[in-house]
Amino acid sequence: MNWLDICEERSLPAFGGIAAWVEGKAVAIFNLGEQGIFAMDNIDPATGVSVLSRGLICDLQGDIFVASPLHKQHYSLTDGRCLEDESLSVNLYPIKCEQGKVLINSEIVGSK
Repeated sequence: MNWLDICEERSLPAFGGIAAWVEGKAVAIFNLGEQGIFAMDNIDPATGVSVLSRGLICDLQGDIFVASPLHKQHYSLTDGRCLEDESLSVNLYPIKCEQGKVLINSEIVGSK
C-alpha cells in the first residue's frame, strides 16, 4: 500500500471532519477521538456536491454515520452504505496515524 501524508494529527478537529484532495479525489476525514479516524468520499452521492466533511456525526443503530448537510442522508463510516437509500453509498479509504502524522491510502476499502 502506498500511504500518503495528509496532515499533522493535531490539525484534525476533535469529533469533526475536514476535506482533503487525495490523488484527484475529494476525501472527507473524520477524527472521532478514541473511536479512531475515518476517511470516505467527500462527494454526497445524492447531490454530487462535495460536502460530507461538513456533516454531523451520529450513532444510529449501533453504527457511526455522517449526516449529509444537504438532504440529511446518513452514510456509515464503517461500510459506506446509506441508511435511507440502499442505492446510495460512498467509498471508504484506509487511514491511520503514525508518529503524529495522518496517513491515507487512495485504494478503496469499502462500498460502491
